[in-house]
Amino acid sequence: MDNVIRLSKFVKNLGIVTTVLFLINRTGNICYRKYGGFAICFMPFVFLGIALILAYKKQIIVVNEDEIVFSYLVKKTQHIKYNDIRCILMIPLNGRTDVILIDKMYNRLVTLEQVYVNYDILYDTLIKHEIDLVDFGELVEQNKDVSKYVPALNWIEKNFYKSICNENTTIKNMSKTIEKEKRKKTKQFLKALGWILIIADAVAFFIGGKTMLVIFIMVLMITYAVYIKYYTYIFIEVTTKKGQELAYQLPFMGAAIAMLLSLNTSKLFNYEFGNYMKITAIITALLALPFIIKSLKTDVPQKFGRKLSVVFAAFIIAFTISFPINFLFTFDGATHEIAIVTDKKISSGKTRDRELYVSCNGKREIYTVSNSEYENTSIGDSKRICRRKSALGLEYSTIHD
Repeated sequence: MDNVIRLSKFVKNLGIVTTVLFLINRTGNICYRKYGGFAICFMPFVFLGIALILAYKKQIIVVNEDEIVFSYLVKKTQHIKYNDIRCILMIPLNGRTDVILIDKMYNRLVTLEQVYVNYDILYDTLIKHEIDLVDFGELVEQNKDVSKYVPALNWIEKNFYKSICNENTTIKNMSKTIEKEKRKKTKQFLKALGWILIIADAVAFFIGGKTMLVIFIMVLMITYAVYIKYYTYIFIEVTTKKGQELAYQLPFMGAAIAMLLSLNTSKLFNYEFGNYMKITAIITALLALPFIIKSLKTDVPQKFGRKLSVVFAAFIIAFTISFPINFLFTFDGATHEIAIVTDKKISSGKTRDRELYVSCNGKREIYTVSNSEYENTSIGDSKRICRRKSALGLEYSTIHD
């Protein structure tokens, strides 16, 4: 039927494939009963497969001459008259655009989900009935009054556009208080600094050792200091065209690389997590202090959410650099103990960590190791546990031959 809009065929095909795979698995389990328990694991997938097939059949949009009918798998069927529709509201978000129909009282009628195909039939019919298309994002960027559309937005959409409004207010204040030439020079400086920090990460990676950790800490500290210096006119990410032209953008990539490499190094060591978090809390407080002072001194309006996000960023940085700092502030010699490898596994997570299970003085310990060390280790091998304690009180250990 030309007036029917369905879900993508991918939904139906996925449902069929999921169901068929379960049936194949179940048939195999009948032949080999010792594997019968695996069938239970596949049960949720067969229910999902059947649900997808039913959704493809029942979840449709029918475009009639006088109304639009939205049929759902579990929700009640919705009938919407064209006379009840005020406009089609397009709400651009990060990476996607929400499209909704709103009524004469500016309430949300229905969301046009992206899983449907061939929306052209619906749009052509709505245009035929002289229903306007409104770009909410464009209205916000032009600083027009959008308060009448706010009741139609959901929680995610409201928060996204609150941040844009806050960004627009900050940029407007920035254009009044900072000269154009100064803004230009600062943006050039931030861009150059970004490349310098990335190069510093690369150099640190090849140097290795304590120097590497020092450079990683410096990259993170410099990035944080730059953010505090140019707060509130600096953003990690800007969403509007005007923001991209005027606002300062934090050179974050170098810090992100340093963070990932530091955490990757830290996970090769075992340490007491409770003590680690205490040290992290102290460093967080020290990092948050200059931001709090800067925040109290600035006259630019600040949202509580943005203040909170900076404190959270300080915590993430503190968590990242806690181990490198403890490692650098270790001055006592190491003690060594002999351990026996009892098992070895590759974790099932995204990182696919190589883990050695060892027994040391009657206690079981788990160590994350490099790929080469994992491959060269067999169950029953003897290993040395190297234990050290930093001047800050953190005890940590690593494993080696």
